[in-house]
Amino acid sequence: MSDFYIGYLPKAPTSLASFIRKVILGLGLLAVAVASVLVLSQMPFANSFFEFGKLRDFDGTIIAGPYPTLLVARPGDIGPADKYSEYLLVAPGKHAADDLVAAFDGQPVHLQGQLIYRDGRTMIEVVPASIHATPGAVAAAQQAARDLGPATVIGEIVDSKCYLGVMNPGRGKVHRDCAARCLSGGIPPIFISADGRQQFLLVGPEGRALRPDSLREFIAEPITIHGERLQRGDTQLLEIDPEKLRHTPDGVQKALKLSASLR
Repeated sequence: MSDFYIGYLPKAPTSLASFIRKVILGLGLLAVAVASVLVLSQMPFANSFFEFGKLRDFDGTIIAGPYPTLLVARPGDIGPADKYSEYLLVAPGKHAADDLVAAFDGQPVHLQGQLIYRDGRTMIEVVPASIHATPGAVAAAQQAARDLGPATVIGEIVDSKCYLGVMNPGRGKVHRDCAARCLSGGIPPIFISADGRQQFLLVGPEGRALRPDSLREFIAEPITIHGERLQRGDTQLLEIDPEKLRHTPDGVQKALKLSASLR
């Protein structure tokens, strides 16, 4: 039979059918290879968690400033520096918990909420009506921050709620609009170094909370930030003056190169 294919015949010529099978198999293998390369080249999701819908009970002491925090006693006989865990507190949605905790500053309380956590940092999304003072309980005293000296770090400003687990990814340009809205709602800002190894809670001069919109212009872009590094319990803080922030010239590449040279 001729290799010329005639459409109304039940089968194609043997040599032509064999060639077509090889072409289809080759295209299939190429598609699998391309798909595998694309999957492997994607950044993996961060190991972050939001226990949505899973309410837990917490007992601790409310510290209202610079950002709402719950001090929770750690079990066991440990040193004073490690006696308490610090849980940042936020309200549902893109809102801070300042109004929820203002009446309980310095008091031992019981509350309910959902855990948000990543890289050793934990946050609680508080159920608004669940906070109650616990008379008779001993209030914890927040440790004073230790000054570790000036620091220069390259990285990115993010909103802590999304970055720690509510959104994934919770950083970068894809998350810029969401982060801007969260920070404008009073969610505590944190600064992530370019290599992801350092994480600082950002505060203003004299350790005060930063104004909600003071960082809007610098969200989700690489910047070089100068400040005073502080340590309070298990929390690292970076005291900055937002008026002195500047955009990093030439964007991402220059910031990453400078970060590598500082290691």
